Amino acid sequence: MFFSVLLTWSEPVPLNGILNRYTIRFSVNGSSEIIHTTRDTTFSITGLNPDTVVSNIRVLAATGAGDGPPHTIADIKILSRPCKSFFFFAFIRI
Repeated sequence: MFFSVLLTWSEPVPLNGILNRYTIRFSVNGSSEIIHTTRDTTFSITGLNPDTVVSNIRVLAATGAGDGPPHTIADIKILSRPCKSFFFFAFIRI
């Protein structure tokens, strides 16, 4: 059985120009950093096994002025036993 983590955040206010993209950076079980870009305010990390640790999760917003500061979300461990669902929200500031 595979698991996923859904990250959700709000567009930064105020914007420092026109928002071009978000960059999501993270590691899985201490591996090399994984980098994804999106224009959406959600991102799913999928295909995770039980006891997987997703760490150093950071989201950066980019405008024509460049990347904003990284916003560290959290480290997440996928449990091997059932648990109650939870929602995690992150707010990004430029």
